[in-house]
Amino acid sequence: MRFVALTVVLLIAGAAASYGQSETPATTPTVFGSPALVQTYQATITPRDLAAHLYLIASDDFEGRATGTRGQKLAARYLASQYRRLVLAPKGTVATDDPYALEAYFQPFPLYGRRLVRATLRATRDGRAVAASTFQPDAPDGRAFLSFGTVPESQGGLVFAGYGIADPGLGYDDYAALADAGIETAGRWLLLLRDEPLAGPESSRLPTPDGAPSRWTTQPFEKLRTAFSRAAPAGILIVGDAGPGAIDVAEGAARQARVLRNDPGPLSLTEQGYRRPFPPAYVITRAMADSLLAATGHTVETLQRTIDGALRPAVFAVPGVTVESRIEEADFTASTENVAAFLEGTDPALRHEVVVISSHYDHIGIDPLAEGDAVRNGADDDGSGTVAMLEMAEAFARARREGAGPRRSILFLHVTGEEIGLLGSRYFTDHEPLVPLDAIVANLNMDMIGRYDPTHPTGSRDYVYLIGSRLISEELHAINARVNTLTGTALELDERFNSKDDPNQFYRRSDHWNFGKHGIPFIFYFTGIHDDYHGPDDEPDRVDYDRVARIARLIFATAWQVDNQDERPAVSGTGFN
Repeated sequence: MRFVALTVVLLIAGAAASYGQSETPATTPTVFGSPALVQTYQATITPRDLAAHLYLIASDDFEGRATGTRGQKLAARYLASQYRRLVLAPKGTVATDDPYALEAYFQPFPLYGRRLVRATLRATRDGRAVAASTFQPDAPDGRAFLSFGTVPESQGGLVFAGYGIADPGLGYDDYAALADAGIETAGRWLLLLRDEPLAGPESSRLPTPDGAPSRWTTQPFEKLRTAFSRAAPAGILIVGDAGPGAIDVAEGAARQARVLRNDPGPLSLTEQGYRRPFPPAYVITRAMADSLLAATGHTVETLQRTIDGALRPAVFAVPGVTVESRIEEADFTASTENVAAFLEGTDPALRHEVVVISSHYDHIGIDPLAEGDAVRNGADDDGSGTVAMLEMAEAFARARREGAGPRRSILFLHVTGEEIGLLGSRYFTDHEPLVPLDAIVANLNMDMIGRYDPTHPTGSRDYVYLIGSRLISEELHAINARVNTLTGTALELDERFNSKDDPNQFYRRSDHWNFGKHGIPFIFYFTGIHDDYHGPDDEPDRVDYDRVARIARLIFATAWQVDNQDERPAVSGTGFN
């Protein structure tokens, strides 16, 4: 039987002694009873308890829980201590003398990264030095700084490519002008002006729909992406201190250096990861740019005035100039850990099958550039899912003690490294599964379930977004909908983002992704992005604990049904890519 309706499951009488018993049927009651039984354990998931956990985990004392940092490791120990209190079995990989030692709940793994040591930029004209700068995180010289890039050594001629915009919709295309002029860009450096032709910081000279600056100003990486794909350059030089959107390059260098000292950048599960050879992009001063242009008779000011006045590209090769970059990096290894606790099922025939309930407990740490409150607490992202799991675990542990334990086993999996590439869940599924992947019947993942989406179409506060629930198992989707009605959580189950074609791509932005790619049915529970997302104001006092409790109760009831029905949720639907 692929699906047992919850009405049937919950109404099974206690006299049905042959169904769902433990190995000691003479002393252990049956798993199921009336619908009120599920509601009894749901009711133990309370706003007060959720807040008690979250006000600690998302406090400044945990320093934003960035992967591999002291704050993340403090959070790991707190989670393990709660599972020890509940007497749930450790499912980590650390061998300990005490079977319930906190470390026994840990699944540690290494992360590999590279830190910038020094980026040196030099330019010559006909073999004579005309400009140079050295940028290093502990002592930037202020003339230029490395904004992006990893290629160790890069050298080539120079092309002035205007603003580096390719936007026929706005009637402006520097790359079309380069092609029309027969100017070769591959293997050369591009010198670009910052932003776009601006009348002021908040208005564009280009014919944008609302008169405001376009994406070429508001999304600076758009220029780099376009340059890399259209021009195949050796590198990019962006003039930082010219025009209405100018920055102080020395100040920018100091800020970039501060970021690099506190954030080493991308981390990988392998030593070969994150070593793709991206060409370098430097932000330079107008004075440095003028020294590169000196032999052409142009300056940054005259070029900007010419282009802005005509709203037409001005592009040319800069004769005799060669630009060289050298980037020096150092390898390093960090460590982090997932936290895993296990509740073994009561049915000897089904206890080898597992429902994985997951959330990530890491966040993004301290903002090195912030003035005032610099801790990005991550109360909603994903403190809300983290504490909801603790409350569900306590409800299931109580049910087990009282003879109503689930037939299948449950793995409570708190993963780390989500914010830097879903690394903890990827390590679990791809490197070291703590249970066989083919034994996992479903993954119920929650990430940000404590706030409201200001773009929600109806403005409702009684919704939860469901993502991925139809991709692999229509039955799992139906189970979730059914328990929502029968147990009285009565949430609006919103499928606004439940599509692989959704432009936000939420279906691939949390840890369910790594289960789904292995064909494991999943539901991702989510309440949407808000103004405090990844900021210092994602604080515990802004979370709606009543709502988190309702969502947690829904997930608990869904897990209860999946844990106890005869057959695992059938794999169906369009599949997962």
